[in-house]
Amino acid sequence: MHLYRSQFSDTLDVAGSPAPRVSVLIASTPRCGSHMVGHAMTATGLLGRPFEYLNPANLAEWRRRLGTEGAQDSLAALVARRTTANGVFSIKAHQSHGESIGGADQLLAALPNLHVVHLRRADVLRQAVSYAVARQTGVWIAGQEAVADDARYDRDAIAACLDDIAIQNARWSAVFAKLGIRPLTLVYEDAAADLSATVTRIGRFCGAIGAEDTLEVEAATERQGKGGRADDWIERYAAEPRGAPSLGRRIASSARRRLQKVAS
Repeated sequence: MHLYRSQFSDTLDVAGSPAPRVSVLIASTPRCGSHMVGHAMTATGLLGRPFEYLNPANLAEWRRRLGTEGAQDSLAALVARRTTANGVFSIKAHQSHGESIGGADQLLAALPNLHVVHLRRADVLRQAVSYAVARQTGVWIAGQEAVADDARYDRDAIAACLDDIAIQNARWSAVFAKLGIRPLTLVYEDAAADLSATVTRIGRFCGAIGAEDTLEVEAATERQGKGGRADDWIERYAAEPRGAPSLGRRIASSARRRLQKVAS
């Protein structure tokens, strides 16, 4: 994949970055809106600089730039330069990213005074379609260079993405239960509708702002998936006959039924 270069910019470093008093982990899955939320958090100047530092491709580049040997040393170096002046360090990670540091539970244990935000997407089928497209094009966020010009509909690829999303969310929940963590669970659709309210909830949750304070932000990332491709793929996928539904497909179907009830 081509790197998202903006996260390596020196302009994101914090001069005189203090020791963190609070850590925030955005526990995510692919295509759940975590880039949108992470950029909004960064824009506040109060909620750290949450990027996918432990994504294997990003980690390799950070090690090269920082001259560090492993994930632990790299994470420590990033904490030392990306903690905001009020003492908040934040990181965004998929469940699999924890493998670079010995497992997701080890990642959570490495972050001081941790507050976990579990970001999910209600419309899991649309998330899976977006995931399948990104896997083909290599574009995970607007501004990233594509590795392929276009994506082709592939039912099996969408089904695999559905299963992967379900498994990753289940593994996150298992880690939280194991460590006794009660995350703040947020939904992409709510964040997209009112990003300021979402960031305010995160700020209050981790103690970066008071219970009566609010944060105002604007979306700093361009929405992907514009046009009718996602709708077309969703309709095709729903119309095609298939065998017994997988875990991911059952979750997607249930989520879509809930959304339809809310809309009606």
